Amino acid sequence: MQAFSFSWLGRGVFFVFCCGAALSARAQFTRAQKSIVPVYQAGFHTGFIFAHSTEVQNTAGARPQTYELALARWRNDSLLWNACRCTTLQALSVSYHRYDSDILGQAVSASYLLEPLFRLSPRSSLSLRTVAGLAYLTNPFDAQTNPANQSYSLPVSAYLALGIGYWWKIDDHWQVGAHVLYQHISNGGLRQPNKGINWPTAGLTLNYSVAPRTTTSFARSAAVLAQDIRWDISLFGIAKRVAGQADGRGLRYLVAGAYVQAARQVGRMSNVTGGVEVVWDDAQGSRLRRDLSARDPWRLSVAAGHEFILGRFLFSQQLGVYLYQAGGYFDALYHRWGIYYRFSPHWMAGVNLKAHRHVADFTDIRLTYSF
Repeated sequence: MQAFSFSWLGRGVFFVFCCGAALSARAQFTRAQKSIVPVYQAGFHTGFIFAHSTEVQNTAGARPQTYELALARWRNDSLLWNACRCTTLQALSVSYHRYDSDILGQAVSASYLLEPLFRLSPRSSLSLRTVAGLAYLTNPFDAQTNPANQSYSLPVSAYLALGIGYWWKIDDHWQVGAHVLYQHISNGGLRQPNKGINWPTAGLTLNYSVAPRTTTSFARSAAVLAQDIRWDISLFGIAKRVAGQADGRGLRYLVAGAYVQAARQVGRMSNVTGGVEVVWDDAQGSRLRRDLSARDPWRLSVAAGHEFILGRFLFSQQLGVYLYQAGGYFDALYHRWGIYYRFSPHWMAGVNLKAHRHVADFTDIRLTYSF
């Protein structure tokens, strides 16, 4: 059974991005003091392909390049300042990726960019850049025409990037930024092979602000913490694809389970969590049947972790350990990353990614009742 590769930074991209996006959304829908300045942005990045497994060693040595254009806006917002003492750049971005590899081809991505900026001086800032979107790729895996491409097998895949930056204000309208990014593309296991494309880059970004940008510092309010423990009961499931055919399409198997957790608020934007999970994985069951095992494909585990509290959004990170797993096919430890949206006082829905080290197990959709 194959699972798609997902580097530590590649996983972190999505959830750090979502945290910032939710923070921004909270500011937009709450009355606050704010100023907004339109910004035009252009950037160039170059780096190298990170050949993270033996299946993609045929792409090692490639030197990809990324060219980017974006329409952005800079926000100086009292609610954002209250949460993180920062301002933000938000942008809609279009990028061209040249991978310097006949196997990988090229890609064009459209994405949303969010970049909190933390002021160092009147002219300089440090930033955390997060990007999420979709990419169209020109040369996916094909059993006849391109069997060497183990990195991706769909022409449209998810595109993620995470990095840090340093910004320098040239004058009232122009800013230049230097960034180090980790960029990632994969299809989330919809079709195999799907080891993903991972490429670290360094580059420069030039901004033109339509109006001068003046950062205003706002007073921070006192944090109010919930006194009660929040209990959650979640049901989740997904149709997991497992490679089994020459064209990479494979077969789909049901994965379903339940999770019970307790959460306690410990900070302005933080909960600590702990819970118990049970999973039925028929993809694991197919492997048990091939191995002539009569056991049912159950997994039982306990997990603990953290949640970011951002308005109606919750973003979770957990580390778990199996108490029981039929067949023993997986590492004893796993990590899970999730995003939830609370649409009523008691109900929320979300998406979670579960992985063992650098290999993802499955992405699930879940419904949660809280009390």
